[in-house]
Amino acid sequence: MALRQPGWRGPTRPSCLRPAASRREASRPPYLYDPRKRAVLRSYCRGQAFVEEAPIFLLFCADTFRLREVAERQGHAFNYSRIDLLLAATIDAALACQNAALAAESIGLGCCMVGGVRNQARDVAALFELPKGVYGVVGLAVGYARQVNDLKPRLPSNVVVHVDGYSTAHLDEGVAQYDGVMASTGIYDGRRVAIEGVTPEPSSDNAHYGWAEHTARRLARGNARRKDLGPFLRDCGFVLE
Repeated sequence: MALRQPGWRGPTRPSCLRPAASRREASRPPYLYDPRKRAVLRSYCRGQAFVEEAPIFLLFCADTFRLREVAERQGHAFNYSRIDLLLAATIDAALACQNAALAAESIGLGCCMVGGVRNQARDVAALFELPKGVYGVVGLAVGYARQVNDLKPRLPSNVVVHVDGYSTAHLDEGVAQYDGVMASTGIYDGRRVAIEGVTPEPSSDNAHYGWAEHTARRLARGNARRKDLGPFLRDCGFVLE
C-alpha cells in the first residue's frame, strides 16, 4: 500500500450511520496514526505488515463508557450490565466496520479487516488508551491497494441460507464441494496446522488437506492468544453470563 494518507474521514462517516440497537450508539472507531504505536500494534497482530504500513488504521470498538457517562450525567444508575449489552455493542462495532469498508471500497480504496486486535485485547486497549467499558472488536486497514485480488470462494448458498428453519440437508455435499474448491486454490500450501501428538509429522502429512481439515485442526488447537479475552472483558465491566 502507498504511504500517502487518503482522506480518512470519508470512510468513517458511513460507519456512524449504521443501524444501532435501540439507538444506544455503543461503538466508536478510534483512528491510529502514530507510527510508533502502529509498530507496536503490528506485533500484537502476529506481525502483519499492512497493520503498520497502511495509511489508515481504524479500531472499531464496543463502547459502553459513553453510555455509563450519559446515565451518570442524567442522574441515573447504570443497571444494564447484561450479556445483551456486550452482544449489542459488539454487533454495533462490526456493522460500523462493514459500512466503513464498503464506503472505502466505493471510492477506490482497499481494505483488510483485522481480527488480530483481539489477540492481546488488554494490550490493544492500553495502546489506544481506551477507558473501562470499551474494547477493540475489529481493526480496519485502509489504503491504496497494490493489486486487486479475486474474491475467495465461499460455502455454497444452500449450506448457509435456509428457508423456514435451520437445515442440514445440503451440509455434507456443500462442505465437500467447498473443501475441494479451497484445496484447489493452493491457499493451504505450506500452511498446514500441526498439533503435537495428534496430526502426522510434517514430513508425512501428505493426505488431502482442504477447508474441512484446516478448519477442524484450528478448532482442535484452540486459540491461546485470546485466553485473556474473557477476563479482560469482565475487567472492562462487561457481563458474560
